[in-house]
Amino acid sequence: MNDTAQKIFDMIRQSPKQVTVLPCDDSISRQAREQYPADPESALGVVLDQTGGIVIDGWIRVYGSGPLNILARNALFPYDDLVVAEDVLGGLFLFLKNGNIGYFAPDSLETEDLEVRYSQFLSWCLHGDTDQFYADLRWAGWQEDTAALSLSDGVVFYPFLWADAESLESRKRSVVPMKEIIGLEMDCFRQLQQPDRE
Repeated sequence: MNDTAQKIFDMIRQSPKQVTVLPCDDSISRQAREQYPADPESALGVVLDQTGGIVIDGWIRVYGSGPLNILARNALFPYDDLVVAEDVLGGLFLFLKNGNIGYFAPDSLETEDLEVRYSQFLSWCLHGDTDQFYADLRWAGWQEDTAALSLSDGVVFYPFLWADAESLESRKRSVVPMKEIIGLEMDCFRQLQQPDRE
């Protein structure tokens, strides 16, 4: 185990959050290395080579080479950016052209530069104040609801999060395949005709 891997797995073990490291599939890992040739000494390289993905608090899903298949997940995203993680609402964490991690927000359909690198993003997922980050998007009982989700499903609200509503609790929640959530977001995003991602 290289130094980076040791640091990442130490961060996982020391995290105060509920963290699940999924089993790695060697065949997916080989394909991921071919498509995304990350340095094996880098944080991304370690996650792709040694995990099948990481689930934090049942809410954030970091892609790897297994059940949270980075190749299959990125096939759902119609742009060239590399998506490295998602949340259960369809928020997407992706590499920006400047090397930082950005967040495509499900409540605005806009991408915000988080001004952190991938290793810092992992540290934030495992030890940062994710509760504050998602304060306006979590509902009473979200822990139980998200714990029951399969990795292929997410939560969608109606009216949609990017549409006006009285409050989060006034919206209707449904569990639907993540494929549908991302597809719906991308369709609406394209309709907004935001040229910066064309």
